Amino acid sequence: MAVSDSSKPVLVPDRLAVTVAASLLLLAAVSWIASYYLMPLMMGSGQGLMSSGVASMVSSLSLPVLSLFEAVWVIGMAAMMFPAMIPIVLFYSKVALKQEPNQFVARVAGTPLFLSGYLIAYALLGIGAFIAIYEALNISSGWSAPLVPLSVIAPSAILIAAGIYQFTPLKTRCLSNCVSPLGFFAVHYRSGLRGSIQMGFRHGVHCVGCCWAFMLVMLAVAAMSIPVMAVLAGVIAIEKVIVRGAAWFNGLVAGSLIGLGVLTIVFPGVLAMI
Repeated sequence: MAVSDSSKPVLVPDRLAVTVAASLLLLAAVSWIASYYLMPLMMGSGQGLMSSGVASMVSSLSLPVLSLFEAVWVIGMAAMMFPAMIPIVLFYSKVALKQEPNQFVARVAGTPLFLSGYLIAYALLGIGAFIAIYEALNISSGWSAPLVPLSVIAPSAILIAAGIYQFTPLKTRCLSNCVSPLGFFAVHYRSGLRGSIQMGFRHGVHCVGCCWAFMLVMLAVAAMSIPVMAVLAGVIAIEKVIVRGAAWFNGLVAGSLIGLGVLTIVFPGVLAMI
């Protein structure tokens, strides 16, 4: 892919930048509102304990339950992730789309297809998480009394594991693809509308590799609590857009997750406040 104007800053105050940013923020805002009203349809009376809130969301593998979960999950991903997508969608609109022979069709359909491909990657993550947590809850429900305490510390283990993951090479590699639009499109550019959805999916795979641990915390520990989703969305946006993968911020996030995990082992009641 020829990128003749790669030396120019992507985030500049022009009409296209404002349009892209405003559109993604508006879609995210609508998704937050939808998440707020759809969440009660999926959740029971539990509000964050792994044995209540999560169990009510993954109560069976039936198609209606899984479909409702996937709908709420994908809408939640749009709410959380679209603000952090502003730089790469802006680069896509300013540079990648200029390589297309039909600019009008590419601009009208290309960006929605790119975002759709991105959300498909997160939809697949949602299915995997749903099945994994459903099976884990089924297994733990049959444990004998001496093993029951293990299910109590599971949220703490997830928090600690999520913190440790921040230091892994896979996290670093995926994050580098997320914060470098030029590097991503230089490697993964594909032409045409089919290429748009392929590129979106590929970027979504990198994003899942970067953020899956955050999503596991959000689902398995906080039962998709709206406040926790908002906090994690803020962390992701800062990580990808503002500090752009800075090591000090990565360490701060990792330390916070590990510290919270240790704290919940000592004081399990902390989870009730999530």
